[in-house]
Amino acid sequence: MEAGAADQGASAFLYDAERTDRPVRLRDVATERLTAKQLLWIDVPFDEDLPPAVALELTPETVEALRAPSSEPSLFVYEGYVHVVVIAAGRGPKEHESTALHCVVGSNWVLTVHRQPIEFLDHFDERIRGDSDLGKIDGNGFLAAILHEHVASYLAELRPLEAELDRLDVRSMRGRVQEETLLRELIGTRVRVGKLRRQLEPHRELYALLSRSEFAVLSGSHSASDFEALTEFLERALQAMETMREMIAGSFEIYTTWTAHATNNVMKRLTVASVTLLPPTLLAGIMGMNSLPTTFANGAAFWVTTALMTCLAVTVLAIARLRDWI
Repeated sequence: MEAGAADQGASAFLYDAERTDRPVRLRDVATERLTAKQLLWIDVPFDEDLPPAVALELTPETVEALRAPSSEPSLFVYEGYVHVVVIAAGRGPKEHESTALHCVVGSNWVLTVHRQPIEFLDHFDERIRGDSDLGKIDGNGFLAAILHEHVASYLAELRPLEAELDRLDVRSMRGRVQEETLLRELIGTRVRVGKLRRQLEPHRELYALLSRSEFAVLSGSHSASDFEALTEFLERALQAMETMREMIAGSFEIYTTWTAHATNNVMKRLTVASVTLLPPTLLAGIMGMNSLPTTFANGAAFWVTTALMTCLAVTVLAIARLRDWI
């Protein structure tokens, strides 16, 4: 679709395998004139008005569903087209809201409707530049391609989270992160991954329905293998999220292990300090007793005691150094 279409209003693009791929005006949309090597994609980024509804002969139930908010994936099969609803990755206009993408698919036309801009649709459009052979595939094949981008968008959301976890791990092992900061970031990452999984997991049933033989019969689809591959891709994405959750737990374990290691080093130093001071302290206590013989009550005894105390301390420190305690 041409630049700015998603930001300015509804737009239409015709993929023609025999001629030039080109944008078309909505008032010129006529699906009955489409050939077997043409595919029409209509994108409506706003739900206030649905100008293609009459031209595509959508039922009132479909028009009402397109205008109503949706929070769950769903599938409806009508005579002449199917209506698929998926939940896009990313945050909605509010934290508790989701962005739904409606895909109404005919034999050689596709209508997409969404309230908010959807990034993966723009990426999908940007990758197809110039003339292409997309006109040769049917509407269900185009739907499979869009849904593949839908699942891939969830994986794209995981990549920056994984990179951030790696940075946290390095900072933890270098002792350059505060406990409160680390816990706050780990909790934020855990909440984000949990939300992504809750958004994607309900699509299992939908994608399984798309790959079943009865859907192919009802919709006239010839893309069963594409939907089967899509189901496998979905499972891999969900597994990647489980792996991410394990990585978050692993990051916390790295921090706790490093903290325990640092605490152990501190305890070693305190123990060495205590052992270093204990013999001299004991000797000083003995020499300070009033019951000692008068032989020890002279200046020479003081210097001998001081030398012994120093030798004992040096000996303890030398042993600790040889055993890598300090």
